[in-house]
Amino acid sequence: MIDMIAFGEKLRNHRKKMNMTQEDVAAAVGVSPQAVSKWENGECLPDCWNLKLLGETYGVSLDILMDSASGDIGEAAAKIMQIGDEFIWSKADRDAAQAHRDLGEDLWQMWKGLYFIEVGSREHQQKDMKEGNLRISGDYGLKIWDDDGVACIVRNSLKQRVKETSPETEALLRELVSPDGMAVIKALDSSYTISKADLESRLGIDPSRLNELLLLFTENRIIEFGLVSGVLGYKIHAANGIAAYMIMAAAYILDKTKYTTSEYIPN
Repeated sequence: MIDMIAFGEKLRNHRKKMNMTQEDVAAAVGVSPQAVSKWENGECLPDCWNLKLLGETYGVSLDILMDSASGDIGEAAAKIMQIGDEFIWSKADRDAAQAHRDLGEDLWQMWKGLYFIEVGSREHQQKDMKEGNLRISGDYGLKIWDDDGVACIVRNSLKQRVKETSPETEALLRELVSPDGMAVIKALDSSYTISKADLESRLGIDPSRLNELLLLFTENRIIEFGLVSGVLGYKIHAANGIAAYMIMAAAYILDKTKYTTSEYIPN
């Protein structure tokens, strides 16, 4: 059974998200503003045809429009997974390589839609989404989103799990942030290999220095050596390669000065 009050509130939220007035919705659907007001106040429900038009106006499917939130995070997460699964794999007729690339972009857009809800204000949410970057701080931790390729959440509790850094790890970090180390990481890809000869011609790093970095990064599973699509060479390793990408992202964040912020101070 539909909770008419909750459904009306959902209609109101969708309208405000679209920056539309009740008169705007009435004109789009072909009813009076009074009818829209009654729907949003939970006095009555729109008929099937008007529901379809409302979904088209707000850009949402009817199952999402009619679904009522229970407030249970587990149920909400399951619904998100179901919607994501149906949306993404409905495109399974694409070739495998393109499907894999599109999958990442689809997930990126889905996560962005959830991430910016934390702004706490619909007006600010729309503004920040258009600008494409956001920093959030609070007692949970620090969070960042940037359309250029950074999305990260670091929980405060991580500090309790970080042990004293070993001399070997410190040495590895120094090499990763060095000009030569960053150049190697930026030259490599995470899906295809680049030959050593190609790296030498691209980077212009002294061969002995390049050998030193390639050996160090391979031993620490930052990069790996192998054969992919007929090319014997190096690529970013799936294990610790993410650490190198995080360092690269950190450098990008530190160099960028324009961004939006939201801060939540616990009572």
